[in-house]
Amino acid sequence: MRGLAYSYLRFSTPDQALGDSRRRQLALAENYAEQHGLLLDRGLNFRDLGVSAFRGRNAKQGGLRAFLDAVEHSLVPPNSYLLVESLDRLSREQILTAQALFLQIINAGVTIVTLLDQRAYSVASLNANPTDLIISLVYMMRANEESATKSARLRAAWIARRDKPGNNHHGRRCPGWLRPKPDKSGYEVIPEKAVIVQRIYREALAGVGLQMIGRGLSQEGVPLFGHGNQRGKIWQRALIRHLLRTPLVIGTYTPCRSEVVNGKLRYVPIEPRPGYYPAIISFEDWDTMRQRRLAWSEHHDCSNRKSSVANVLSRLARCPKCDRPMVLLRTNVPNQRYLCCMAWRESRTCSDEWVRFPEIEDVFTDDVRFLIERCPKPQLHVEARRLMLKSITSRLSYLRTRKARESADRDTLTMTSRTGRSWAAQTGEEMERLLAERYRLRADRSYWQDATLNLKLAELRAAAIAQPRDLARINEALRSLLIKVIVDWENARLILHWRHGGQSFEPFYRRRLHGQFRNPSSPPREQSWPTLPSHPVVTPTESLPN
Repeated sequence: MRGLAYSYLRFSTPDQALGDSRRRQLALAENYAEQHGLLLDRGLNFRDLGVSAFRGRNAKQGGLRAFLDAVEHSLVPPNSYLLVESLDRLSREQILTAQALFLQIINAGVTIVTLLDQRAYSVASLNANPTDLIISLVYMMRANEESATKSARLRAAWIARRDKPGNNHHGRRCPGWLRPKPDKSGYEVIPEKAVIVQRIYREALAGVGLQMIGRGLSQEGVPLFGHGNQRGKIWQRALIRHLLRTPLVIGTYTPCRSEVVNGKLRYVPIEPRPGYYPAIISFEDWDTMRQRRLAWSEHHDCSNRKSSVANVLSRLARCPKCDRPMVLLRTNVPNQRYLCCMAWRESRTCSDEWVRFPEIEDVFTDDVRFLIERCPKPQLHVEARRLMLKSITSRLSYLRTRKARESADRDTLTMTSRTGRSWAAQTGEEMERLLAERYRLRADRSYWQDATLNLKLAELRAAAIAQPRDLARINEALRSLLIKVIVDWENARLILHWRHGGQSFEPFYRRRLHGQFRNPSSPPREQSWPTLPSHPVVTPTESLPN
């Protein structure tokens, strides 16, 4: 029987996708499998494209994490092969961590093959030739040393650039109301954006609350500013609060140094540098707001952050009207909790419907068995995905040939005409769409998803029935299974969008269906229980272990 081989591809930065790294690594894996009579599983390729291995991110999430899960759950058969270009593709962490990852894979019965030197590492080979283990340690030490050296050099260059006397320019990243000067000697103010910040301070000093400030800006259509796409976003209290507390508005720049704490990258502030940026707010106004904030925090004991999770649908609940997050509102009465659209709360631009939360919470705690039964199976299987990938590859080959022919004939054909430009644009758009679809299909690992899905559902059920109830554990289990949960209050149902594909529907009871906003502390106008709509029953997954 031919051995089964899996390929693992990784490169550190997205810019490397434009080069030859991916093609080279895949070609090496295909050639090795062909020369040694291995069956390369083309439907289950593990990829971490643009993911660094210096901090172990690839082993915590992404393609390598998926392979480790498959090995842990016995989905990768014994005597299989993991094909990598070199050991630094697996890990660039410190030697003990890298060695533990290396031995974890080896001890699971998987042979690691480094394609550049054609060296195979397995339990049998390491026992027969212990020097191979020493060689692997040397490679892993060198990989970590290279990454550490690059990191130290970049850090030193950045510190020298930042601390250079008289240098008030460290790049294009700057506050949204500023822009770099053309000669890179510093930054200049964007008047139309600085006026917005000054208006926020003026209203806050006059006693206007954060929510009313943000609501006024959103209702007037004042555009947000900053880095990234701000289209469709609304002014939120968190953003207003940040602008009222940041020292950037008075020109103070606070550099940070990065350090790793418990395996996580943290940024620690160091000595601030006043006058680094142009000031748009006077120090007196900023200090007045700071004193008010400190007094408010002391009065309401805001320094003691609560670590418990109150909303089991945290970062999952979405509005059916605008698809924005729904937030949990609480009253002084313990059982009176409500979900409402964030867009309505912040800017009054969506529905004002308040949905009782306890009935929704019961779906994921007391009635979790019905949710598990309606979970859909993975929709895309290996053969269907393989056919789709073959079709996409064929179409991309034709489009590349067509694009090359159009480029070669640009001088003889009238490609400067409107028709020629439209053909070229359509070809490029179709290629981008096909490449995105191919990436999605390759990232889908439905080959082993059935088993891992049942394990995640078992964890959800265990978290739901555990006593005392841990809402944080339930929320973590739900976020590993779901992309989002649409709270469809008009039909009294939840629409669950699963990460492995498909949707399911969960009904919940409502005490009032329609009506304008009312104070939750007042008695509801409608106490009747509505008739639940019928929903299609989705094929359940395999039964979970008791």
